[in-house]
Amino acid sequence: MQTVKALKAKLQKQWQNQVYYKQWLSGDWTFPLQISLKRPTDKQLLHDFAALSASQQTFERELRHYAGVSLLKQQVSYATMGRQNVPVAMAFESPEALARFCGKWQEWQQFIADAKRLKAGLPQVRIGQQVSIKQVLNHAGEWEKLVAIAHFFRLNPVPDCYLRELPIAGVDSKFIEHRKQIVKTLLDVILPTEAINGQYTQLSEHGFEKRFGLRFDEPQIRFRLLDPQLYYEFGGLQDISLPISHFSQLSLMVDRVFITENLVNGLAFPNVKNALVIFGKGYSVQLLKQIEWLNHCRLYYWGDIDTDGFAMLSQIRGYFSNTQSLLMDEATLLATKPFWGEEALNKRPTPESLPNLLPAEAELYIKLKAEHWQPRLRLEQERIPFALLTEQLRLLGCK
Repeated sequence: MQTVKALKAKLQKQWQNQVYYKQWLSGDWTFPLQISLKRPTDKQLLHDFAALSASQQTFERELRHYAGVSLLKQQVSYATMGRQNVPVAMAFESPEALARFCGKWQEWQQFIADAKRLKAGLPQVRIGQQVSIKQVLNHAGEWEKLVAIAHFFRLNPVPDCYLRELPIAGVDSKFIEHRKQIVKTLLDVILPTEAINGQYTQLSEHGFEKRFGLRFDEPQIRFRLLDPQLYYEFGGLQDISLPISHFSQLSLMVDRVFITENLVNGLAFPNVKNALVIFGKGYSVQLLKQIEWLNHCRLYYWGDIDTDGFAMLSQIRGYFSNTQSLLMDEATLLATKPFWGEEALNKRPTPESLPNLLPAEAELYIKLKAEHWQPRLRLEQERIPFALLTEQLRLLGCK
C-alpha cells in the first residue's frame, strides 16, 4: 500500500508545479478534493495480505495527525480473495487541509492575500499571464508596496527625477532598486505607450530609468579643449568632464575632434585650433553614438595598432562615417618596431574581418590576425614617439 510519505511527496510535486495555484486562479477548484489511490491487486492480496493490512493500519494511523483529511474505502470484489474493503481515495475537505498536509499552509495563505491585493489594486494585471505565479510567490508580502509603486507611476508618468526622490509612502529607493524587473513588468502593463521609452528593454546600463523617464548617474565624458580661444566658454577650464547628455548639447566652434584611448596622450595632446580631444574608454566608445554634433566635425580616432584597436575603430566608424584613423597604419607600425609588444593571451577574440575599415586598414588588420610579423603583435599608442604625432598633425593641416 502507498505510504503517507510517498503520497505527500507526490502532492508536493503537484504543488511545486503550480497545479493548485492555477486551479484556484481559474476557479476550477472544488472541495472536498479526492485523490485516487492505487488499489492492491488480487495477487498482492493473496500473497501479502498480512503486510498489506499492516500497511493500511499504519496509513490510517498517520492520517489522524492531519485535520480535514480522510480515507475513503470501497467494497471491491476480487476473483480469489472475494469482497474486500480497500482504500480507494483520500479526501481533503478544504484548501487548508490540503495545504497543511503538503506543508504549504503559510505559503498558500500569503499567496492568496497577495493575489487578492494585486487583483484589487491593479485589476488590469492578470496573474498567470502578465505576472507569473512564480513572480507572485517570489515577492511574497511585498505586493502592497509594488501596487503603490505602480499607482505612483500611473499618476506621474515620466517623473524626471531620481529613484531616491520618489515620494511613495512606505517605499524607499532601495526597495525599487532591488525589484526593478517586477516593477518593469507591472509598469509595462499599466502605463500608456507614450509613458514608456520602448527603445530600452533591458535593465542593464540604467535601462529601467531610461525606459520610465527617471534620472540616473550618467556616464561622464572627459575632454580637453585644444584651442586656448575656447577656454573662456568654460570659465578658463580646458580639462573638463560632463554627463553625456550635457556633452551632447554642447555648441562649440570646433572643426576637429580627436579620440584617444590613452590618458596621457589625451593630456599631452598638442594644441590644435578649433579642436578638442576626447578621452576614450575602450569599447565604451558606444556612449558617443548619441552625440549628433560629432557628425559635423572632422573626427579622428587614435587607438592601439592591434586587433582590439581596429575593432574599436570599426565600431566608432559605424556610428560616424566621417571617422578617420590617426597613426593606425602600416608605415607607423614598421617605423616603431623597437616598441612592439604583445596582446594578452587571454583577451577575447575579434572577428576575422571588420565591416567598417578602409582597405588599407582592413589589410593591416588581416596581417595582425594572421600574425604576419609576430604572434599577437601590439603597438600601444603611448609607445609611439610623440614626434610622429606632431608630424601627422602637420600633414593634416592642424595649426
